[in-house]
Amino acid sequence: MTSQVRVSERLQEILSVFYAGRTTRDETRSAVLDVILDRMGCARVSLWKFNGDGDESSLLCFASKGGGGALDTSERRLRRIEYRDYFNALIERGTYLSVDAMNDAALQPMRESYLVPNKVMSMLDAAFLLNGRAYGMVCCEETDAQRHWRPSDIVALRAIVTKLAVVMSGQTDSILWTTPSVPLNAMPPTPPTDEPAAPHRPAADRRS
Repeated sequence: MTSQVRVSERLQEILSVFYAGRTTRDETRSAVLDVILDRMGCARVSLWKFNGDGDESSLLCFASKGGGGALDTSERRLRRIEYRDYFNALIERGTYLSVDAMNDAALQPMRESYLVPNKVMSMLDAAFLLNGRAYGMVCCEETDAQRHWRPSDIVALRAIVTKLAVVMSGQTDSILWTTPSVPLNAMPPTPPTDEPAAPHRPAADRRS
């Protein structure tokens, strides 16, 4: 049995127990995050969903956990203007990879509000995509040093998010159906400003 099969089976088990009413939502989130942390070997994993509608929509971090740490359910938000360019790149391929997050051009709008306070040095994200819409994402973060994510990391995270989406989509009270989503077409680009442009990042740092 491969590690990915074991991960898939463990996620199925965790969600099945939750939907049977035998665990709480926070216990389930904590267990899911533990599985992702163990599989990805990163410093922290966070779960995000959309909140609000239209131009007022935000990306809300509703749960996060570091290796060996406790579940953190304190809310952190990114405004549309902060996540727009990054999220356009994310939904284009389903994943977003950044080796040097602090200097990544698409991440500059969220640098001071999220990256710096949370010490995000590198990140690998995968979006929840279903029926032509995006429902949020899973974000794997490194906080101590930059990380050169491998192709196998991308495949592993994409498989995890796909498994979660498939299982949750079969439940009428799933977070997928009770929170806002956005269609998989690019959001309008960030309007030009008089501020200096962010440093250009090599294409290799932005691939997914």
